[in-house]
Amino acid sequence: MWRVRDIALAQGPTIRLLGRNEQVVLTLNRKTVQQLMLAHIRITRAAGIPSELLIVEGEEPNAFAALMNGRRVIALNSAMIQLIGDDIDEYAALLGHEAAHWARGHVEKGQIRSNTIRGLGNLVGAGLGMAGVPAAGTITGLGADLMEAAYSRDDEREADASSIEYMMASGYDPQAAVRLQEKLLVVPGSGPVPFLSSHPSGEERVNNLRALIQAKRSESQVK
Repeated sequence: MWRVRDIALAQGPTIRLLGRNEQVVLTLNRKTVQQLMLAHIRITRAAGIPSELLIVEGEEPNAFAALMNGRRVIALNSAMIQLIGDDIDEYAALLGHEAAHWARGHVEKGQIRSNTIRGLGNLVGAGLGMAGVPAAGTITGLGADLMEAAYSRDDEREADASSIEYMMASGYDPQAAVRLQEKLLVVPGSGPVPFLSSHPSGEERVNNLRALIQAKRSESQVK
């Protein structure tokens, strides 16, 4: 994984991120990285939630908020960055969504749910193992991992709403949240995009985002 604030200080117009075997994982425009870092600062300031911004490897577009070594982290994976490209407003939408998971207490709730699910998973795994089910621990562990990775759909809707607020307060185009969603819905591949696994359905989410944007713009006009 790479810290974006370190990458932003690199020299030269382009930056190559190298993996464990010295292979190029990602090639970035330095100006885009600097704008991404600025968007992170502005969005997290609007949310009132300081955090570290990381880039991690990944073959399918994803982003997450997590606690690492006692510090709040927002991470984007390499596939997500390749999908977004140089659209800073789309990055702001994504950062706003993840910052909202911190600001609204979703991450903490998820950790409590994670501990409960892991305990239940261990018990069920032990029971299946005694019953002779092959790879029982793997089966229940995988199920727990999938459940742990997902917020509730109400959490996701709340994060979307907060993201629109943060974007508008920080001077970014909220329509980018719709553009990003539409990009994610047509990602080629055999399986669902991890980032969308717990979100409301695509059409519903696009409609929700458009309604949120219209409502926020109407509010600002009244003021």
